[in-house]
This record gives sequence, structure tokens and C-alpha cells, in this order.
Amino acid sequence: MWSYEYDEDDYNVRDGVRAVVTGGCSKGLFLRLENGQEAFASFGGLVPGTEVICTVLKKATERWRVLVAIDSVLERELAA
Repeated sequence: MWSYEYDEDDYNVRDGVRAVVTGGCSKGLFLRLENGQEAFASFGGLVPGTEVICTVLKKATERWRVLVAIDSVLERELAA
């Protein structure tokens, strides 16, 4: 059975969203999206606090965060 309810706080695949880098690991970066959801991107070289625009590749599941691709960096935090 399909559900056609639309949750306005949730993003769909291929949506463009703003996010802020919250941390990273050897595989990529962790981000916090505009709506507060946690996300992951296979991208490196950005420090926490950097603001980016990204595209949603996969929605979150019970086990995984939202998967995004970083399209551009809006404001880069400088490492001290």
C-alpha cells in the first residue's frame, strides 16, 4: 500500500538543500541539514562550521543518515 502523505520537514531525492558541516571521518563529512536532519557526504577537506549547498541522493533509513552530494561551498571556516 502506498502512502501519498507529504511530510514538509523531509527532503526528497534530488532536492537541493543548505547544510553545515558538523564533523568528519576518514570516509567523508557529517552535516546538519536546514531541517535538523543528520546527513553524510563522501567529501573531504572542509572543517566544521562550513556552510554548503548539497543534493539529496538517498533518504534516511532507521540505520543510515541522509546521503548527500556537496555541490558548492558557500562559506568556508578557516582552520586556526
